[in-house]
Amino acid sequence: MTNYISQLNGKEKNALFCIKKLIAAMIKPLVIYCFGCEVTVRTKRSAFITKQFKEERHFTCDMLIIMPDESVIDEEMKSEIQEMTAHFGRLNMLIHPLGFVLKQMNEGNLFFNWVRKNGMLLFERNATTQLMPEVIGGEYKQQAEQFYSTYPQMENYLEQRLQPVATAAPQKKSDPSIKPVEIRLTLDATNGWQRVNATGEKVAGNEMPVV
Repeated sequence: MTNYISQLNGKEKNALFCIKKLIAAMIKPLVIYCFGCEVTVRTKRSAFITKQFKEERHFTCDMLIIMPDESVIDEEMKSEIQEMTAHFGRLNMLIHPLGFVLKQMNEGNLFFNWVRKNGMLLFERNATTQLMPEVIGGEYKQQAEQFYSTYPQMENYLEQRLQPVATAAPQKKSDPSIKPVEIRLTLDATNGWQRVNATGEKVAGNEMPVV
């Protein structure tokens, strides 16, 4: 999503930023993230019309809107925002106060932490993102993709937590100060397996030379 804006055409880019501008003017948020966009195109051609090309494009965007804690945005206000932005495209909103978002992020909520990492930051006021925890790493990418494939409508976004990522145990390094000891045994079977030393001479008794 962070680079998705370059894939939109001029009309869709304008729609995205006009929606952001209207939201910022109407409810004075602290942060606006876009975490999803969808463009559907319908093209029609016919042998019975002179103009051979007709195209309809529909734009949808998903936004996380973070508000000051004292602000209250009810369903009536949400409907008003959607009506005001409807001619630009369809707007899906998740609106939460800053304190709630920070609590969720600190408790390891997958959705809020991944939107902070990979979402498109459209608007920020009072350097609010500096209050947020450190951005999580890319090792949670697989969890994020699995969450999206299971809940593409994000209906379960408040219940998902970051899971510990298993890391491989570091390999033990050998101590260079410890040198191997070579033990060499020489056996001579000529006279019934008698003991001999390294030069081939017979050894009396139970002594066994070690080299």
